[in-house]
Amino acid sequence: MNLSDFCRCYTNAADHELVKEMLHWFREDTESKTVTANRDTRKDLQKWVPVGTHLYNKIEQVKRSTLDMYLDEFPYVYKGAKQLISEETKIQKTATQGGGFHNFHSEISHYKNIRRVLTWTIYLNDIDEGEGETEFLLEGIKIQPKRGMMCIFPASFPWQHRGNPVHKHSKYISTGWWLFPEEGKMD
Repeated sequence: MNLSDFCRCYTNAADHELVKEMLHWFREDTESKTVTANRDTRKDLQKWVPVGTHLYNKIEQVKRSTLDMYLDEFPYVYKGAKQLISEETKIQKTATQGGGFHNFHSEISHYKNIRRVLTWTIYLNDIDEGEGETEFLLEGIKIQPKRGMMCIFPASFPWQHRGNPVHKHSKYISTGWWLFPEEGKMD
């Protein structure tokens, strides 16, 4: 069995209207704080969609229906998989000229994010072939960003990945994690 067996991409998970709405919100919303991740290993703009808003709820529907497809294929991901939660929905822009997070990493890197089970990403624009891919270290998988496609993969160390540089156009994604419920809040 190879690691790619657990990485799944779903074409057109988010329809074009929702993608347009997400991009418009990211570019035009002035009430939500934009964070600039600017350190040696990462440069991008990030914004968290406020929980309970109309946009958040629409994205949540896409996340849940896509998770359901993933769990249909992998029903033993976690005993109470239907109880997984995704508390955060981030939209980010990776600009050309050095933007992005190009170091290989996993989504569980310290005690603060130990509850992460699965990572999800919705690509919000098409990127030219050969740039902006999500690349997985151990399998050599490269996922080419396509507008509306959603990918789900395990958050743990075997699925170390990175975003490859973009050169011609900025890359937009929405991303987050499916988490174990807090201890004591599981059935």
